[in-house]
Amino acid sequence: MKEIRLGWSLEVSHLKHQIQAAASWKPETAALRRDLEIMVEVGNEVFGEGTHWIEERMVPKPE
Repeated sequence: MKEIRLGWSLEVSHLKHQIQAAASWKPETAALRRDLEIMVEVGNEVFGEGTHWIEERMVPKPE
């Protein structure tokens, strides 16, 4: 299973209540990826290119 979340550079500051949900690892869904892609696009427009991205990780299946 893949999980995704919003990532951003240390130079960027956000209000915690506005970004907390997007910063938590969540199972990847098409809707979540779309929402994060929009947040990345807007964040990069406001704060500069490359300041926001989507992080991904694989979660091992429980044995």
